[in-house]
Amino acid sequence: MIHLDRDAETPFTDQIVMQIASLVRNGHLPSGTRLPSIRKMAGTLTVSSATVVAAYDRLIARGLIESRASSGFFVAPRHPGLSTQTREAAPERYDALSMIRRLLQPQDGMFHAGSGFLPEAWLEDTLSTRLLARVARKGKRAFVNPGTAEGYAPLRAQLAVKLGMAGIPAHADQILMTFGVSQAFDLIARALISPGDTVVVEEPGFFGLVAQLRAHGARILTVPRHDTGPDPAAFEELCANFRPKLFFTQTLMHNPTGTTTEPACASEILHIAARHNVLIVEDDIYGDLFPGGHTVHLAQLDKLQRVIFVSSFSKVLSPNVRVGYIAAPQALYESFLEQKLLSVMTTSEFDERLIYEMLTDGGYRKHIERVKQRLARNMPAVVHGLTAAGLTTLEQDYAGVFVWAKLPEGIHTETLVRDAAEHKFLLTPGALFFLDCEHSPWLRFNAASANDVRLFDYLGGSISALRHNSVAAPRSERAGGRAELIIEKRSTQR
Repeated sequence: MIHLDRDAETPFTDQIVMQIASLVRNGHLPSGTRLPSIRKMAGTLTVSSATVVAAYDRLIARGLIESRASSGFFVAPRHPGLSTQTREAAPERYDALSMIRRLLQPQDGMFHAGSGFLPEAWLEDTLSTRLLARVARKGKRAFVNPGTAEGYAPLRAQLAVKLGMAGIPAHADQILMTFGVSQAFDLIARALISPGDTVVVEEPGFFGLVAQLRAHGARILTVPRHDTGPDPAAFEELCANFRPKLFFTQTLMHNPTGTTTEPACASEILHIAARHNVLIVEDDIYGDLFPGGHTVHLAQLDKLQRVIFVSSFSKVLSPNVRVGYIAAPQALYESFLEQKLLSVMTTSEFDERLIYEMLTDGGYRKHIERVKQRLARNMPAVVHGLTAAGLTTLEQDYAGVFVWAKLPEGIHTETLVRDAAEHKFLLTPGALFFLDCEHSPWLRFNAASANDVRLFDYLGGSISALRHNSVAAPRSERAGGRAELIIEKRSTQR
């Protein structure tokens, strides 16, 4: 029943596993069928006993066969969990969790025009086999020890140097390693938020953060985000009337608008927070990609007194290398450390060693410069393509990661998003970035991945068709609600 191709490059063990697995799944070897002993199988196939042992071990691990003491090997009973049938698809919906799942789930041929990640082709040069081998040689202990709760000490020291160069005075003892920014947000929420506590977020703002805060039972209020940053007057009013505990903001290269908070606005926000005793969580996940040389962080102005600074390398190096960190005021550090101990205890020291090597050998700096150059080339082309297709883009003075673009009046965004998915274009609807908004005329595009004539051609044709079909639609369906009032100051047709 099993035939080995001795001229093939596929190892004998793999050939045995694949053929027995196929026979089991196709029903040619029913449950309970006894397999030849190791010695007999090895003799029949003229291979070593070790080859058969390795093949049987893999089949046991896959749940296809089982070993019975003193009896041999048998085809395992089929369980529902081993069924090869695809489960029934869940009803299609567009909320924060479903969008995150879509962005993470591999889909053949799907074009991710609005993803928050850089394209795979832009990241292929980051984790070379030479780097991995070097870390493996240096860090053999990282494979067997549990690591420390705070994170890899040399990396924390290097991050303190990195932050110091940005004008943020952080000691290594103020830096806590996390599994990306998402876990940093979770630890902060666990430590500082109780159900019913009031927090403030920007609107539009990252939908994943809002979903996390809701899960912690927070009462969420919003401050409008303008081209100069969060609205200080609105923030002042919320602080005076509702006494929030935390304000979450993204100073550089805001997601989704791509805007950067101007220094005067940042200073005013800090003064308001100080007057009302509000802690600020500053998300700097894309900050290293900012093309200008005169960046101003809230943590830089505040000297980490009431600002909790969070960042990550997952977006700019590899989504699979989940290395982020919190740089916190000393008085809050232990609270975040305790929550980490209660949740995951430690983070991956091996991944943290990878980041340390890239930071110290110059590889990270070179990679960031290459990405900046590519974004500078892509951004004008993406803006031109979207504008030609009929959208209006938010004006930016620099090349960032995101393009925030508005559909013409009368186009129902969700209709376009669903049609785009059928044509293998995954768009990110703007309504996701507003707290309670069913319809928004905005879409988020990734400047790194959206530069494709096929996308522009599709959008141009679809917008033209939808505009024609919407002539008789009620105005209430064509309007974007309060989302229309946000980010209008410098929105221009280009």
